[in-house]
Amino acid sequence: MHAVSVEGAPLTQQTCKARLAGQSHEFTLSAKTLSGRLVPITVFAPLESGRYPLAVFSHGAFAAPDRYRAMLAPIAAAGFIVVAPMHIDSEDFDDDIPPTQSDIWLTRNADMALALNPPSSITKRLSDGGLTIDQERTVAIGHSYGALVAQLTAGAKAIESADALTDRRNLGVSAVVGWSPPGPMPGVITKQGWSSLAVPALTITGTKDVFPGFVDDWRSHTTSYENGPSGLSSLWVGEGVDHYFGGMFGREKPADAVSQRMFEQALAKSLEFLEHGVNVANPCLLSDPIQGETRSEK
Repeated sequence: MHAVSVEGAPLTQQTCKARLAGQSHEFTLSAKTLSGRLVPITVFAPLESGRYPLAVFSHGAFAAPDRYRAMLAPIAAAGFIVVAPMHIDSEDFDDDIPPTQSDIWLTRNADMALALNPPSSITKRLSDGGLTIDQERTVAIGHSYGALVAQLTAGAKAIESADALTDRRNLGVSAVVGWSPPGPMPGVITKQGWSSLAVPALTITGTKDVFPGFVDDWRSHTTSYENGPSGLSSLWVGEGVDHYFGGMFGREKPADAVSQRMFEQALAKSLEFLEHGVNVANPCLLSDPIQGETRSEK
């Protein structure tokens, strides 16, 4: 049993990659928001019984939680209970009438509020397997659009009405990891919106992380790092890495060896960062950077 599995268990020193290589399981159920809307939620959890920190996850536009299994299952195996809602913009809903951008924004944030306070249907299912969520230790993770939604729970502020900044911070969130967060978006968030991040924030991107006509320069994804508070901001950049790490998640397809290795490095950095965020007694050891990988802090 490794250091994050059960409180009071013997501590053993592990590399982050070794900790990520464990086993986990998943289940999906639906839970209701305060408005009564049903939200499909996928939960990734460790196999061993115990009390674990909570990680909430927001997927990218049009995607779904199960398309991030390569990311979320290892994080669960390493000692987190991951709660990942499926947002209404997901292609998996296959609705005839697509939701409006306003509805997507509001419901995504409502989904994260639900995930941050998991309903009894989730906690009971976990309890049946000997698992308990330690909500005193909570982190947020997201990809692309979902990265911004996750960052809002950590103190970033978006423009939601009459050019006024809205505070959606959840005081329980102690760290956030944004994989390819967007840069400034007119009418949504300015670069100053990330200056209010209140907890350690890691930004992950790559030098091919572009969408011509929408994100023409990959450096746009580093805005949350460049404008985040000093002492709280970290950055991981992979040479040649695109928005989906070659198909490792989001838009899944067989990824080449370079993409796989870069993904392993970024995921290991994420785990090390998250473990420090929830004060794991014996956080995993991070290997030295490989060629093409850059880690920065400010």
